[in-house]
Order: sequence, then structure tokens, then C-alpha cells
Amino acid sequence: MAEKIYSEIPMRTWRWLGVNEARVDDDVLAPGINDVQSLSVAAGESRELTVVYRQEGQGRIDVKVAEGGSLKLTVVQLLPTDRQHAGHVAVELAKGSRLEAVAVEAGAARSVSKMEVFLQGDESRADVHVLYFGDEARQLDMNYVLVQEGRQTEANLNVYGALLGQADKIFRGTLDFRHGSKGSKGYEKEQVMVLSGQVRNRSVPLMLSGEDAVEGHHAVSIGKMDENKLFYLMSRGLDMAEARRLVVEAAFNPVLDRIGDEELYQELDDYIKERLADE
Repeated sequence: MAEKIYSEIPMRTWRWLGVNEARVDDDVLAPGINDVQSLSVAAGESRELTVVYRQEGQGRIDVKVAEGGSLKLTVVQLLPTDRQHAGHVAVELAKGSRLEAVAVEAGAARSVSKMEVFLQGDESRADVHVLYFGDEARQLDMNYVLVQEGRQTEANLNVYGALLGQADKIFRGTLDFRHGSKGSKGYEKEQVMVLSGQVRNRSVPLMLSGEDAVEGHHAVSIGKMDENKLFYLMSRGLDMAEARRLVVEAAFNPVLDRIGDEELYQELDDYIKERLADE
């Protein structure tokens, strides 16, 4: 089956890891199975948009936020475990505008997602929160690029994940300070919990700078479940499975708590509990 390049990191590197690009099967990108949404947020306006993918092979969201506007964007992928999904989000931020984005990758046998945020206007800000969950033999491929073009912009990328079974995951996170972005700040953090010795985890933090007066930070934390936490919970009467589930849920709360839709929050919480119980 033929494949096409779906997303790439801005600067090719780490060739030996095979992380420079993500490819998607042609049939996933075929016309007629797409879900495309476009949204414009007017100057000074505040809006919310929630998109949940349950069957769509491909989805795209294009957003433009005008000066002083703000958007709360929630994107959740919950396809059946025998399907593939490709998702693309592109956001343009004008002067003084704000984006709070919550992205959850939890379904599909194979998912390829990318998000591009362009902080074009001075003093614009983007706060992006990502949760991914991979179990069994699922493949997750994510590419997040925050491009800072205006002066005194601020971009924050916070990522939380858990991998079980034989899951295979790539997360690319890029802070790209373009020329003219003086006074801008960027922060990227990924925390991944590895719950099986058979998972494959690849984390690709990347920072690019075409401007000297900027401040950027990135960090990746990869580790097994805290044995002390497990011991404490089991000493209070929980078995291993219950204790592990509580630790994972606690790690996901910084993202789940940002989902304003109570029904969707409960659906995700139940879904993760069920998947953990099956391990």
C-alpha cells in the first residue's frame, strides 16, 4: 500500500531514529472520508470549539484568531482500535490573541497527528496541552510545531503520556523562534510513563532560533511508574492494577481537568480506566 508524507519536523535531524517525517497510507487520505472545519474568531471575541473524532479517517481544523481574540480548542481522537486516523490543526494568532488548546490521542490502531500554531502578532500567546495513551500494539505519531513570529509572544507546550503493551510512539515538539520575535518566550515539557518493557518510545524535542533576544526551554522526562507511590496505595488496600490505574489517572489530570465538557471528560476517564484494566 502506497504512503505519502503527512508531516515533517522543520529541520531534519536524528536520521538514525527515523523521526524526521510521518507517513500515512493513501486510503486514509482518500477524498470523501475527511472532516474539515474552518473557524474565524473576531477581534476581541472569545470562542470555544470541541471536535471529537470517532470514525473519520482524516480531520483538519483551520483557525484564525483576530487581534485580542481568544479560543479554547479541544480535539479528541477516539477511533475504534482497528482504524487509522490522520489529524491536522493549524492556528494563526494575531496581535494580543490567545489560544488554549487541549489535544487527546487515545484511539485508533495507528494515528498520525500534527498541530501548527503561528504566533504572528505581537504579544500573542498559545498554551497547548497534550495527552496520549498507547496500549497493545498501537502506533502514535505526533508532530507539534509552535512558530513564534511576533514580538514578546509566549508559547507553552505541555505533554503527558503513558505507554503499555507493545505501543510504538513518536512525539516531535518544536519551538521555532523566527527573526523578529524579540522578547518572546517558549517552554516545552513532555512527561511519559513507560509501563511495559516492550514499548518503543521516541521523544524529539527541537528548538530553532533565528532571533537572539528570546528565551526557550525544553525538557523530556521518561520513566517507569513510581514504586513508592504504588507501595503506598497498595498498603492502603488496593491491588496492583487499581494502584497503577490511580497513578496513571493522576498523571493525566493536568490535561483532563481542562476539558470543559463534563460528558466528554467522563467518557475519556472511563475509556482510560477500561484500557488500563485490560492490561
